[in-house]
Amino acid sequence: VAMREIAQTQTPTLFGGETNPPITVYDPSGPYTDPDARIDLAVRISNTLDPTVIARPLALCRSVLCASPQYLAQHGQPATLADLPAHRFATRTVGDGDVLRFDQAGAEVEVAVHGVLRTDDTIALRRAVLAGAGIGMLPTYYVGEDLRRGALVRLLPALEPATLGIHAVYLSRRHQPLAQRVLVDYLAERFGGEPAPWDRDLPPGGG
Repeated sequence: VAMREIAQTQTPTLFGGETNPPITVYDPSGPYTDPDARIDLAVRISNTLDPTVIARPLALCRSVLCASPQYLAQHGQPATLADLPAHRFATRTVGDGDVLRFDQAGAEVEVAVHGVLRTDDTIALRRAVLAGAGIGMLPTYYVGEDLRRGALVRLLPALEPATLGIHAVYLSRRHQPLAQRVLVDYLAERFGGEPAPWDRDLPPGGG
């Protein structure tokens, strides 16, 4: 899913508007460590990776708490962490999706929220938040343009959701195809730097 989302939203960043030669992006449902899956390269967003694979860091994945202007007009804008449980949320089914964790002044804080819609698909989560279903926590690489054009509003920017690593993952350096090595080098170059390209010039948000 990670590579599909990045490919959808970051193609101009990656290729300057050009996709030549073509790259096919798969969204495998099985484990990428399965040799029968015939997956040359995966992109994983996680801080805990399988120790049997080779992982090259590409960038950092940051998330933001956000909502549509329509939702905020109807339900109000949370001003503090304590306001969040009273709001509607679109959350993830993975892990403790209805428990949000943040870094606040160097300390981890968490809050249980009311998930009215739950999904394991970031694409569906973004669409729900854009449609006003509730507040969501979404990666900046996927909603950066929504924030810039005002379709979404960043909330409580002083609260920093956990940062995850974006990694290029493959099974072995032995007999690594040249095209794969070149692609990994290219991804590292284009995504490299701090902040990541999609995090530059993000609106500061409010609340």
